[in-house]
Amino acid sequence: MRVEPASTLDPSLVRELFNEGFSDYLVPLQLDEAAFRGHVAGNDIDLDSSRVAIEDRPAAVALIARRAAAGWVGGMGTAPAYRRRGLGECALVAGLEAARRGGCREMWLEVIDENRAAIALYEKLGFDLVREVVVWSMPARRDGVPPSQPIDPEAAQAWIAAHRESREPWQRTDESIARMRARGAALRGLTVSRDGEVAGAVVFRDDADPVVTLQIAAVDVSAAGDALLAAAGTNRGLRLSNAPVGETPGRALARLGARPVVRQREMRLAL
Repeated sequence: MRVEPASTLDPSLVRELFNEGFSDYLVPLQLDEAAFRGHVAGNDIDLDSSRVAIEDRPAAVALIARRAAAGWVGGMGTAPAYRRRGLGECALVAGLEAARRGGCREMWLEVIDENRAAIALYEKLGFDLVREVVVWSMPARRDGVPPSQPIDPEAAQAWIAAHRESREPWQRTDESIARMRARGAALRGLTVSRDGEVAGAVVFRDDADPVVTLQIAAVDVSAAGDALLAAAGTNRGLRLSNAPVGETPGRALARLGARPVVRQREMRLAL
């Protein structure tokens, strides 16, 4: 067995290996070529730091993203026929070391609560639990849409930055949204008001169903609910990924009858 940078392989082979590793995951994930390119570009996946473990063929992959001194595990998996040989751990450890040599001083990841084997591995490597996060799915509603004001997404982001309760998860950071904008994604922003003052703002994509919430902040649960309902509009579902447990957006979605699709642990390792 040997471990090589993912950049030494054709990107299509890395994508196929990624899809193999996630083919029977707790939440199966399969990315087509465009989606994989978007994942790599939008989340700053560094294929030079990412690692692939190879036996007779590429068998395990650990995708490593980097932004200055921060890193993120953008997915690790092993082809089913090669599991329980430590290949995934070897790829991940090598990727972490490559990121450290490149200047990363912390590494982040999310892992599904039920994935006990992965949690045990991450804890073994020194990752600590930071917070619990939830992927929410709100079904389409047919009742009235709260009044809102369209606003430039950058202006909405500025209000959110001044009112957010905690740091955004990696895939919804300002950097990730900037990457989306640079790649031509159609982003929208809106605000809801109370007594003439902005009470909530949201940045979202509505080019698919469900509407994808990228960032949201509000002064209270009621304002957050209004912002989310306004973003969804009528007859459209809405999704918010990795909302921190106990914070206003998640509480608003629970009140609106949204379903917690996946519960995850956000973990951090000091490098």
